[in-house]
Amino acid sequence: MKGLCGSRPPSFDFKMGIAQNKTACRSEEIAAYVDGELDARACALFEEHVAECSNCAEELKVQQSILRELDSALAEDVFVEMPGNFAEVVAARAQSDLSGVRERGERRRALRLCVVLAALAVALLGTAAVSESVLAPLRAVWRCCVAIFTFLGHALYDLGAGLAVVSRGIGSHLLSESRGLRLLLVLLFVTALFMLRCLIAEYHRARAID
Repeated sequence: MKGLCGSRPPSFDFKMGIAQNKTACRSEEIAAYVDGELDARACALFEEHVAECSNCAEELKVQQSILRELDSALAEDVFVEMPGNFAEVVAARAQSDLSGVRERGERRRALRLCVVLAALAVALLGTAAVSESVLAPLRAVWRCCVAIFTFLGHALYDLGAGLAVVSRGIGSHLLSESRGLRLLLVLLFVTALFMLRCLIAEYHRARAID
């Protein structure tokens, strides 16, 4: 008996749907019906409800009239004829509008306006909010830049120190084991001093002639 009472035949559900369709308004289904999104059974139930409900029928007529007006408006070819010198007129107006930007007075006014807006933002948001939203990213960027430059400085210093040690070792080794190289360096130094003396004498001679 429990199984028989708990189960309902499909015809009973269909009759209950018809009864609810006659009493409950389906205003949310009007747009779906106009767009053709309802299936055959839902469409039949909706049409049966509209035949008995004057409010839904009136709303359906309004939406159908709006849809027809939209279709007719979109179906018409709207063509706006542009003047022949349209591009020249737009370019001339753009240049005239931007001519004030090139003046110094306009730049000063823009700078003052930016300062006033920044002050208003600080006053409205508060220093804590501004420091968290504006200064915090700037601090992070500054720390990153400092870390990068510090790393590069240490790397260049270590490279220079290593090259100095290597060159000192190579130079001392060559000077201690090669007397000919030492003599060549002395000759180059003497030659450089002689050429410097000649250049100085030539310079004084040219000034004396002038």
